[in-house]
Amino acid sequence: MINIIKKDLRACFMTDFKTIIKLVVGLFIFSSILMGLSSVAIPLFLSYMFIFRSFYLDESNKCDYFFNSMPIDKEDIVYSKYIVSTLIIVLSILFTYFYSKILKHIFYADLMNTQTMLSTLNILLILVSVSFPIMFKYGYKKSYIPINLVMGIILVFSLYITLKPRADIHIEGQENSIISDPKLLIISGICLVIYIISMYISTKIYNKKEVAL
Repeated sequence: MINIIKKDLRACFMTDFKTIIKLVVGLFIFSSILMGLSSVAIPLFLSYMFIFRSFYLDESNKCDYFFNSMPIDKEDIVYSKYIVSTLIIVLSILFTYFYSKILKHIFYADLMNTQTMLSTLNILLILVSVSFPIMFKYGYKKSYIPINLVMGIILVFSLYITLKPRADIHIEGQENSIISDPKLLIISGICLVIYIISMYISTKIYNKKEVAL
């Protein structure tokens, strides 16, 4: 599985000029024009770009046929996607956290705290949980429109949730604590369970797809 994870990581972070332009433009938009949404939008934007890039490259290079000809456990292919997506989600949130500290010195607005980080993590876990079974079932090209629709719905819903507790973020000396909001911890546990169930469903879907080939 280690080699598959390495392959997926290389695929995710293999950048070209077009990808770099997208990253720069996206960060500029969310850091200036839509700064109030950056705590959710930036990690969602980064995760979307890097996570689904591996599916795009796998389909373009017809990796399914290659995997079928190799003595590779099909479950490992699915597990690799989920492990890599978890790494990317964590890295995107950490990047946004430190990036928000830079923006704080420029715009004097604290855009990211522990509650926001955990809420964003939950949103991204749900996005992957919903998207991956669809992606494994139909492939990247056929899933492109449904996945973007799902992302749009989740983004609108998440903005409604995450912007609600932000009224007290700018109060000097006040720190939002995860412990002070046990409901958020419960929701996080539920999202993690959904994530694991999604991985199980994706494994079943991919195994059946392999038989069909």
